[in-house]
Order: sequence, then C-alpha cells, then structure tokens
Amino acid sequence: MKQTSSQKYFNLFIFGTPILLGILWIMGVPSKLGLAVLDGNYLALLISFSLGAAFIYWPYKKEACYLDYALALCAAFVWLLCAYNYEYWLLHQHERTIFKVIVAVSAIGLLCEGVRKTAGNGMATVIVLSLLYGLLGHHATGIFEGAQNDADKLFIYLYSDGSAVLGFIMMVAGTLVLGFLILGQVMQSSGAIVFFSDIAMAAIGKRRGGPAKVAIIGSSLMGTVSGSTVANIMSTGMVSIPLMKKNGFSGPMAAGIEAVASNGSQLAPPVMGATAFIIAEYLELPYSTIVAAAILPAFVYYLFLFCQVDFYARDKGMVGLKASEIPNIKEVLKKGWIFILPLMVLVFFLFVLTYNPAKSALYATLSLLVLTLVKYRKLPKLDTIFQSIILLGKPFTLLVMICAGAGIIIGVINMSGIGFSLALALGDIGQIYGLFVMLILTALISIILGMGMPTSAVYIIVAMLLAPSIMDMGVPAIAAHFFVFYFGLVSMLTPPVAIASYAAASLAKADLKATSMAGLKLGLSAFIMPFYFIYNPGLLLIGSVEEIIIAALILIVAGILLARALTFYASETKNSNLYGSWDLGVSVLVGTATLWLGSDNIFNYAMVFLGLCAIIYGNRFLKNNKSTSL
Repeated sequence: MKQTSSQKYFNLFIFGTPILLGILWIMGVPSKLGLAVLDGNYLALLISFSLGAAFIYWPYKKEACYLDYALALCAAFVWLLCAYNYEYWLLHQHERTIFKVIVAVSAIGLLCEGVRKTAGNGMATVIVLSLLYGLLGHHATGIFEGAQNDADKLFIYLYSDGSAVLGFIMMVAGTLVLGFLILGQVMQSSGAIVFFSDIAMAAIGKRRGGPAKVAIIGSSLMGTVSGSTVANIMSTGMVSIPLMKKNGFSGPMAAGIEAVASNGSQLAPPVMGATAFIIAEYLELPYSTIVAAAILPAFVYYLFLFCQVDFYARDKGMVGLKASEIPNIKEVLKKGWIFILPLMVLVFFLFVLTYNPAKSALYATLSLLVLTLVKYRKLPKLDTIFQSIILLGKPFTLLVMICAGAGIIIGVINMSGIGFSLALALGDIGQIYGLFVMLILTALISIILGMGMPTSAVYIIVAMLLAPSIMDMGVPAIAAHFFVFYFGLVSMLTPPVAIASYAAASLAKADLKATSMAGLKLGLSAFIMPFYFIYNPGLLLIGSVEEIIIAALILIVAGILLARALTFYASETKNSNLYGSWDLGVSVLVGTATLWLGSDNIFNYAMVFLGLCAIIYGNRFLKNNKSTSL
C-alpha cells in the first residue's frame, strides 16, 4: 500500500530522529558544544523513540490502531521522563516516591511488552522470569537463593541506574552497532548485494556446484557489512537458492547451505553482528583485538562449508554455470568499485589510525556517499532516502529492544547476586568433574537459551553467568567469551527452533525438518571449534607464532577430512562408508593431536603431514571411481 506524505514524514521522524541523535553522539557533538549530556540521557531518548516505534510498527493487528498509538505515547513519555530527570534520579535512587515507582513500573512493563512484540515470546519470557526472580528469589534455596529486594527499589534501579537498562549493553547498541548498521544499510541501498554476488559469480560460478559456492562467498562478503543472519538470508538467498536448485541441489540442501553461510556472517569480520562489540566492551579490549581473534575461526567455518559443498557437487556429478550466465569480472568491478573503497577506509580508520569503531564506520559511510555522488553525479531521490531510513530504523529498533531487555536481566543479576552464586557452583563442577564437563554444560545452556532468542542476548546472559567460571579454570578470557558466543550463534541452526534454517526453508519451499538437519551437518564446524580453541587458543591468535600456525594447520586439515567423511557417509559410491570411516578416524586423530602430543611441535607437524596424506589418498579413490578431481 502506497504511503501518504504524512506517513512518510512520520516514519522519517520516528526512525530518523534516533539515528540522527546517534550520529551526533558518536561524533561527540554534544561535548563539543559544551552541553552536559550524560550517557543515560542519550540512551533513555533512544529507548523512548524505539519503544514508541515498536508499538506502532509491530501492531497487535495488521495495522496500528488507537491502542497501539496510545501505548506508544505512554511508552515514549515515561522514558522521556527518564531522559529529562536522569541525573537527579540517578543520584537520588533512595527517594522512592509513589510517582517515581509508578513511572518506573510502567516503563519496565511497557519495555517488556515492546521486547515481546519485536524480539518474540522467548526473550520476553526470560525477562519476565528474571523479574520474578528479582522479587521472589530470596525464597529459593541453595545456590539459587538470591538477595531480597523490595519491588520499588528493584524497578527504580532497573529504570534509572547506569548498571541496568541504561548500561553498557545499550551504549554498545547506540554507538558501535549503530555506526555499522548505517554503513551496512547505505551499502545495501546503493547496490552492494548485487556487486558482492556478481563478484562471487564471476570468480567461481563456472566450477562444479558453482551457485552454492557463490552463495557461500556472497553471504560471507555481505556479512562483513550486515552482521545479521536472517537479513543476509532474505537478501542473498532470494537469488542464490533458486540458482542452487536449478543446478541440481535439493531444496533442503540449498536452504541449508544458505542458512549456514548467512549464519556465518556474525562470525565474519569486521562487523560480526552486535555481539563482537559487546565482547570488546565487556572485556575492555580494543575492537581490533576481537576482530583479529575472529579471523581464523571464520575462515575455517567457511572452508568447512565450502569443502562439503565441493564434495557433494563432485559426488552428484554437478557442473558449474554456463559462460553466458557468468558476469564479466571487469564490468562488475567497473560498476561496483565504489563498494571496495569504503571498506578500505573502514580498515584504515579502524586498524591504522585506531579510531573508535563507530566513528570509523561513519567515515566509511561518508566516503561511500561522496563516491556515489561523484560516480552518478546526482542526489538520491527522496523516496530512496525515506525507504533507507525505514530499512535501517526497523532493525535498529529491534536491536535497542533486545539490548534494553538484556539490561533488565543484567540488573536483576546484579541486584540478586545469582551470577556470583552460579559462577561458584559451576566452578565447583569444573574442579570436581573437569573443564570438559563444564564446557559441555555451558554449551547446552547456551543452545537452550538461544532457541528463539537473538545471539547478542544469549551471549550477554551466558557471559555474565558462566564465562567467568570458565576463565577461572585457566582459559584465556577471549577464548571463554568466544565459546559462549559460538554456542549462542549455533542455536539458530539447532532444532526445534532453528530460525536460520527455517527462514531459508521458506525461500526454498523445502521441508523444515530436512533443512534443519542439513544445516546441522553443514554447520558442524561451529559446534566443534569452540572446544578446539579452548584447548588450542592459538586459533584465536593467542600464543607464539608457531603455536598459532600449528593450531590453524591441524584444524584446517582435520576439517577437510571431516567434511569429506560426511559426504562419503551420504554417498552411494562403492566402499564410500569405508573411506568415510577412514577419513573420520584420521580427522579425529589429527584434530586432537595437541591434546595427547602436548607442545611437541615436531610430532604435531607429523600429524599434519599424516592428514595431508589421507586427503591425497581419498582423492585417488574418488578419481578411480570416475569422479572429477578437486
């Protein structure tokens, strides 16, 4: 339905205002103007606009009615009160007047409903349960016994304290993530999706299983600026999935490839979704350190997926796309070179000048806008600007709701002391049963909590409750936090609530169960790698150069063998199960070498050599069975 002028301007106001405020805050304009604006003032304003938008653009019926607008006004008003009175209320939390209590309870209640409408029932349920625990946790027994909190004290703390809703999680959303969201949206609106897909198509479209490999590379490239699994699926998948099916891939396999490739966008530097920024803030480390640590795991993740696709295509006798279907690489670069330079600008400001990541993203965005004006020599149409603001405003609203809701959980954890109790209990489990059992338990909790919840929200909860205990076992901080990050992420591929697989299945019109099982197999590396870099932190660039090289080589070789083993087991080729078992055995032997060989580098290199021999031997088997070579 076509929008009226008043609707367009209303959308511009409700979505554009918080984005403009965010840009001004990131660039430090208030401080340069000498305005005494605190973090809480800015964050409460963001919540006010975002919560109002949540009620209007996620209505109870098909379109917003009087109830939606009334709740939006109430929600915006109570959080505007917080923005206006933040400094006084922060310093006078002991003054718990009836007015403050009513406003605080209304603000938190409306925030919970806003989270439910935008992020779903799963996260809203966790938030409500945490609130109930904050009020009644002192009645629990054992390690779950919490501190007693009066209702008025708890709600005022959650509403106006800088360690709860208006804490560092919201600050990450309102600065770091916003900067990259703006960059990603400008790139998408100016045609980056087509450029990345064409680059991948021109590079490897002719090879066997070309469309699937194009989907992997295209999704990973798009993920460097989007950092959103479902958004990546819905953008690149609309092109890649039909191409894969046309090339001979089954519907579930095509959907599974797209789901796993797009899910990896949250692992691919430099954006990595919102979670990477939260990890950096939580550990008080430069964002560049987190990005550097993520490079090798992300490479192995996509290599494992790429190998499975290649072996599958070879087993099925697939061929690549025709030359007429492949775009000319020179023409592609001629039309889309403007998308490469902003990424170079981003890397320059981020890693060379070590600027704030959000400010670096804004400078990269500015460079893209200037390049676009120079190339096309015309201003974008107003309709394009309005549409881009809406496309940016909706995911930003969702992000603000998620982070604000996570702030409630953090506040309850702080007030109840449950985090400290669970950390002690998990530490005892580690001391009695060992680190591996603790990791298994942490992984299961992360996956269960992550079903139906955004990755960043899962990470925030599990990182506060469980990551400290892993670190107490001698695990490096980055490895412990990446562990819970990865398992929060793989929950999007894990049935029964495999959001990524289901989104891709809807595009492929494929069976949901078959798609989720294909996604599990294709994304198996994401379930294994977290354990690997706990015991081999060299994969996260922690340790000496030789330790990093050994960790990377061992994982790459073991990953290729495992990928081929999975293909052998699904193949109908003669003796395929025998060779699959051989590959699996050697993969386990090589992958666990550092555990039973220790730091003896000579023997570790020998295991890498053994793995390479196994890869070559398996290729000979495939050639003898009249399969095409690698």
